[in-house]
Amino acid sequence: MPRVFLPLVLLALIAGCEGELPTESPPAASGELEPGSSPPAASAFDPAACGRITGRVSWNGPLPAAPPFVYGVPKPAGGFDIRLIPNPNRPDINEKTRAVAGAVVFLRGVSPSAAKPWDMPLVTVELKDRNITIRQGNSEPRRVGFARRGDAVSMVSKEPVYHVLRGRNAAYFSLTFPDPDQPITRTFDKPGRVELSSGAGYYWASADLFVTDHPYYTVTDRAGNFAFEQVPVGAVEVVAWLPGWEVAKQERDPESGMVVRQTYAAPKEAAKRVTVAAGTAAEAGISLP
Repeated sequence: MPRVFLPLVLLALIAGCEGELPTESPPAASGELEPGSSPPAASAFDPAACGRITGRVSWNGPLPAAPPFVYGVPKPAGGFDIRLIPNPNRPDINEKTRAVAGAVVFLRGVSPSAAKPWDMPLVTVELKDRNITIRQGNSEPRRVGFARRGDAVSMVSKEPVYHVLRGRNAAYFSLTFPDPDQPITRTFDKPGRVELSSGAGYYWASADLFVTDHPYYTVTDRAGNFAFEQVPVGAVEVVAWLPGWEVAKQERDPESGMVVRQTYAAPKEAAKRVTVAAGTAAEAGISLP
């Protein structure tokens, strides 16, 4: 059976994106190693000199609006079949309790040498149903994942059409997937946030891979709660993070008028400084935005 390909105009745009200049990557988070050095792999970890951090992420202010996006599916006879696609970055906020579900929470200022050993499964990035999702081991797919620097990250397309996965920020790449279920494996040697997007016309698709030297990263549950176990004693920052969902910029195909590329606004972030003592639990309630 012949393969189905995207319109030529989109393929031209894919080829054009390879000429973009890479955006400047942010510096490594405090407590993480600079590129090129070798993580000490919890060489100084002491379970007796650890505590616990618990908390809840809540929303303060009016509930954000994140309307769906318009997508035109080309028809064989010409024209487009118009569909609405939900915003993948829309915050998941409980209207009554103001709890924020699915927010990324991580610790800033932890020394990798004092951190506990890495305990998160390997990551798989999936291109499916016109979106980008990430699986942490056998977990349900979500829009964020956490990879240890130097570990293999598998990327695979489940789409029946030609696809391109773009990486920006802490890593700059464009990987092509001409056929479904043909994974590509890549390792990342620089800590930071890798912004993932589509280079094949699915302009709304967005996901984030956090590459790090320590495992103190998580997402909040349905009640907005989070917890970190075996945190080394001392002062750290607890950071709550959400991707930007507002549209900062759109580019349109001059012939069809359809949006072909999109940039989201900057992420929302809030932090709280806590001091961890051995054998005790520190509380860190954080309010966004």
